Amino acid sequence: MGGHIECIKVQRPSLPKMELPRRIRAWRSPSEEIMAFNNVGPLTFLAPGQTAFWNYSYPSDHGTQFASADVKAPNQGAIHMADQQSKRKENNGNATYFVQIHNKGVGGAFHNLQGGGMS
Repeated sequence: MGGHIECIKVQRPSLPKMELPRRIRAWRSPSEEIMAFNNVGPLTFLAPGQTAFWNYSYPSDHGTQFASADVKAPNQGAIHMADQQSKRKENNGNATYFVQIHNKGVGGAFHNLQGGGMS
């Protein structure tokens, strides 16, 4: 059975915020305890030292979620680090998850998100 990510947003200080209000399929295991996603959101380039600020939303609380950079080839020496994982729950039941992706490497690379629920 699958779930849906309702909205993906990414922002870099030098770029305007991009929002994809499309439904993106995320898969659950038969036990519905594990949820994973790959290749989600717009491809975003980070040069050395740059940071992207991501958030993604569900129409319900999906518990603890973790997201990291789904780094793409070619990679010019980038090392993308995810941190500042956080969550906001709305009164209507929606849950929004936040993560920052930093390029700690010597070169640049494109990325989007991959991740899922903790078990």
